[in-house]
Amino acid sequence: MALPLIYNYRHLLAHKTTSVMTVGVIAAVVGLFSWLLSFSSALDASLAVAADENKIIVLKQGATSESNSAIAVEDYHRLDQLTGVARDEKTDRALISPEMMVQAYLPRVRDGGKTFCNVAVRGVTDMAFKVHRNVRIVEGRRFGTGSPEVIVGVQASKQFGGLGIGQSVSLGSGNDRAFTVTGYFSAAGGPMESEIWAYLSPLMNASHREMYSSVFLRVKEGVDPQEVIKRIMGPAIQLKAQTEASYWRLQSMGIRGYLLVASLLAAVMGLAAVLSIANTMYAMVAGRTQEVAMLRTIGYPKRAILMSFLMESALLSLTGGIIGCLGCMIWLATIGNTKDMFGFFTFTTLAFEIGLTPKAALIALVSVTLVGMCGSVFPAWRAARIPVVSALREP
Repeated sequence: MALPLIYNYRHLLAHKTTSVMTVGVIAAVVGLFSWLLSFSSALDASLAVAADENKIIVLKQGATSESNSAIAVEDYHRLDQLTGVARDEKTDRALISPEMMVQAYLPRVRDGGKTFCNVAVRGVTDMAFKVHRNVRIVEGRRFGTGSPEVIVGVQASKQFGGLGIGQSVSLGSGNDRAFTVTGYFSAAGGPMESEIWAYLSPLMNASHREMYSSVFLRVKEGVDPQEVIKRIMGPAIQLKAQTEASYWRLQSMGIRGYLLVASLLAAVMGLAAVLSIANTMYAMVAGRTQEVAMLRTIGYPKRAILMSFLMESALLSLTGGIIGCLGCMIWLATIGNTKDMFGFFTFTTLAFEIGLTPKAALIALVSVTLVGMCGSVFPAWRAARIPVVSALREP
């Protein structure tokens, strides 16, 4: 015979102060935990798009990112001789894209331009749109091949100022060349949506650069990318090569370190929530000794009382969890769901949007309910083992 849930519900209402304090602690923990899950999910989703194992990025030997790499034109031409590289079906040209990376110093939108950050500006040719297959113009038009024009990633357009279509961005070695924004592009949610793209030759002229920062190439279907990488790093070419997935895993190391610190903070808060629930349940048990004894006297078994206290803890935890998830949603909706993180190797900013997904909310609610029930196991076990006779004799 089990105790009805209304019994636990009415008891929690009768002890509003302790119940509200416990729910408050749980809500704070779940709110932070939900935000962390959403942050991690948004970052992983962005980097997953850039996890194309058939796409290889080539850098100078010793370079850690495109920002500190320089590839001479003659080295680029050596890549044309590689076997195993995919070719364009119409022109039969090798799908190899020479690219150059510089930075633009732009204000953040979310704080009204009070702070600035480095935004990646990528010089590309038409071949880039065939190598980076997920890049699509979503508004406006593509830049002209001989004009000082740029297209902007959708995340960059939302998070950095001065990037409206028709506006001008100052680029070049002295920031003295105005490039007009002609359109916005998407990259299926990937990290390139944080970038600005310009046609390669005008950007190289404005920056007084004669070398590329990187070369992207696409491997034929069925060809092992590692074999192509070995040839690129071999004595004939002597450049650094890795799959795009490996490259972005390295670039996100600093961001994941930030997530680790925040997760440790959440773990400490989670421990506080467990102790709070345990303290609340011990206090409730101490004040309900005769009540528990009466339940035993009228026929409720120890197991039913144990489950009743566990359910009481689950109600507290679930209530706090729902409030915490709602608080996270309100925070993202009012304060803003845009986020950018500085890359320690690229020296540029990765921008993305955070949203509380149903999966993240479910994980948070299930986790806090299980943690709350764990915190109440010992108090519930103590309540179920109270000697009936001695409990009834207590004043």
